Amino acid sequence: MPLQLYLALYAVKVRAAKTLLEGIYGISSVRSSTATSASGYRSGADRYRRWSGQRSQAFAGELAAWRHDLHQTPELGNNLPQTSAYIQARLDEMDIPHTTLVDGSCVVGLIGAGAAAAAQGNGTCADEQTGTVIMLRGDMDALPVVEESGEPFASTNGCMHACGHDMHATALLGAARLLKAREAELVDANATVKLLFQPGEETFEGARAAIADGLLQNPRPQAAFAMHVNSQSPLGLVLYGSPALSGVYGFRITLQGKGGHGSSPEICIDPITAGVHVHLALQELISREVPAAKEVALTVGKFAGGLAANVIPDTCVLEGTLRGFDVELMTHLKERIAEVVNGVAATYRTLAAIETLSDVPPLVLDSDMTQASLGYVGAVLPKAAFLPLFHAMASEDFALISSEIPSAYFTVGAAVTDTDEHFAQHHPKARFNDAELPLGAAAYAAVALGYIADHKE
Repeated sequence: MPLQLYLALYAVKVRAAKTLLEGIYGISSVRSSTATSASGYRSGADRYRRWSGQRSQAFAGELAAWRHDLHQTPELGNNLPQTSAYIQARLDEMDIPHTTLVDGSCVVGLIGAGAAAAAQGNGTCADEQTGTVIMLRGDMDALPVVEESGEPFASTNGCMHACGHDMHATALLGAARLLKAREAELVDANATVKLLFQPGEETFEGARAAIADGLLQNPRPQAAFAMHVNSQSPLGLVLYGSPALSGVYGFRITLQGKGGHGSSPEICIDPITAGVHVHLALQELISREVPAAKEVALTVGKFAGGLAANVIPDTCVLEGTLRGFDVELMTHLKERIAEVVNGVAATYRTLAAIETLSDVPPLVLDSDMTQASLGYVGAVLPKAAFLPLFHAMASEDFALISSEIPSAYFTVGAAVTDTDEHFAQHHPKARFNDAELPLGAAAYAAVALGYIADHKE
């Protein structure tokens, strides 16, 4: 998160400390003018304001219970059998037809005009059966982090929902309940809401795999919306912006040398020495070939080679990420990484192999969809604070969806209120406020209903 965002968040916390953390709706209004000027504010979501907000609060306890269940069984990447089964069971209870993608770990449900056809088939339906379609996305995967949050529902399996994806999945389930209650109106409007419970966001694998399995077909959405909780932002603070998050290129470099005894390096080819120089050379790409005004970060976060102090290994492995917002510059740097790695490897007599671990574009969002969504969410959260400050070097594979269809994406505050110590996401002590769940559910539902109201065929 850039310095200016930290400063802005701090200023908001200081100015509104007594009100921003009073409770679910005890939040002073700091709304951007764009929120009230959005085209759909009065014509779309405003009519659902009281209903969706009140209804989501009515089952806040059940939302918390769902979230605690998911939190205790975190799973990684694209392998979410328990999480997927739990989501499907809740959708079955709501009588929402659904299908799965990505070997069963991605769950896609339908509510509205397309639901009847989906229920009679395999959980999907043709575009002509759905009318207007908007997709709501909530990711579900966790991190390989040993939890130290102290929560009574903390996980014990060596993994943790340290990024709040259990919050996203739960809020989307809440929205599903709200939308199911108004399904007759969706049918009358010839509209369908597509629910995406996505795996593999942390590894940047899930969205790509789901798209490859047909996510954006049967039916194809005309728009999409997603949210992400923030463990350090006050409850009710909503941040937006575009480009919101950087693109990311993840890579693995394997250097092949010739191992041997540490006493005789002259008869070996040392891949660790080559790896050290590769690492240094990659850092110099940023200092020498990237304009100072550009936002680019290159990090080698893994360096592995050898098992014993007196043995030169055969191989050395480096893994890292390149992040940035300029697509053309990112393409150039990816080419230069390959050139530098191969050149340095040759200098130290090693063979180099480069694998792509991830390749996700910047999260660029649609201006019209964003402005409209500000109005929709503002209608159900009238005391929320909206600030156009969302711009960070983190990455998100929702960008693969937003590059295909018009999309909006917000980050929403979910800081706990029982302490002044708020740990960042991915930290083993990170905690999230259950009070955000009904707000998130209402926001998801409002965006769907508002968009549909403004885009009747």
